[in-house]
Amino acid sequence: MNVVPFIAESAADAVAQIRDQLGPEAVVLNVRQLPGQGLSRLWQSPRLEVLAYVPEAPAPEPDPLLDLRRQIAELRHQLTTTTTTPPPGPPTEPRAITPETRPPLPGGWHVPAMLESLGVLPIYAQRVLESLRARHGDPAPAQLSEELALLRLALGQMWRKLPSSEPTAGKELHLFLGAPGVGKTTCLCKWLAHATLLEGRTAEVLRLDGPTANTAESLSIYGDILGVPVHRFHDPDLSLTDAELVFVDVPGVPSAEAGALQALLGSLDQIAHPQVHLVLNAAYEAPALLSQVRAFSTLPVQDLVVTHLDEEARWGKLWNLVLGTNYPLRFLSAGQNVPGDFRPASADLLLGRLRP
Repeated sequence: MNVVPFIAESAADAVAQIRDQLGPEAVVLNVRQLPGQGLSRLWQSPRLEVLAYVPEAPAPEPDPLLDLRRQIAELRHQLTTTTTTPPPGPPTEPRAITPETRPPLPGGWHVPAMLESLGVLPIYAQRVLESLRARHGDPAPAQLSEELALLRLALGQMWRKLPSSEPTAGKELHLFLGAPGVGKTTCLCKWLAHATLLEGRTAEVLRLDGPTANTAESLSIYGDILGVPVHRFHDPDLSLTDAELVFVDVPGVPSAEAGALQALLGSLDQIAHPQVHLVLNAAYEAPALLSQVRAFSTLPVQDLVVTHLDEEARWGKLWNLVLGTNYPLRFLSAGQNVPGDFRPASADLLLGRLRP
């Protein structure tokens, strides 16, 4: 990865330099404010150092069915050879039974075993199988590749689309909720950097206290670097600035503390119709993720943001959130770098990582 540093007078200047030298595909890795030197720091505005790079084209993905085809060919060869007289010599050792070679379910379907190996809970794997059998019939397709194609199609149709929302007074208000330590403030900073540096939009931040004090000092630091005002309280009687985006950060709330959730629900009345995003840590097991969603469902949550994907290889378990909740996935985030790895969630993105 070839990282290129840029020194800019402002965020707009940084965007112009990056697009001019690296093109529109460039990704920003980090942004920091450079201290002034000498007496000039008294009258000159601080400059920004921005690290960016152009991601390499992804290598062709290996065929996930190649190994299964080889094993099927071996099984067919063994079936044909058992009808003839075996050659003299010692008996051969029996083949070990693996998840790939174990007998499929009645009807010949391999879908439940595939999904469970990816981290999908059995109840949702069975739901997908029932959907496939209702559309295709009880017998599975003759070819495993066709069964996998039907699985991808069914999961794509089960994907929940983001609801359309109207801005409030010409603004977009986004409020982030979640348990302590899930990374919601980091997600806010990533979205803020993308919006201001790459999209050129104006923004401001409300860093509010909740049941506990909001100690996210890093949020104020990033606001200074990006030239975005960060307010420590919100007065309902005073209108906000003309910024296009308003991001609201509140302290993490343990999902088991119902009283804290009710207090947080009351504090939302101060802000008119925000879009509420529930942030979840992908490193948690699926039952814990679903439990957190149920605990926060008393709040007006609109969609889900999943973090810590750099710590979880089984992206397939995110389908539990699609199949087991009423909320769509909005963003997928990995790592602590700002803006770093922060991308819109999509069915194609998760389907591309299916590795039965």
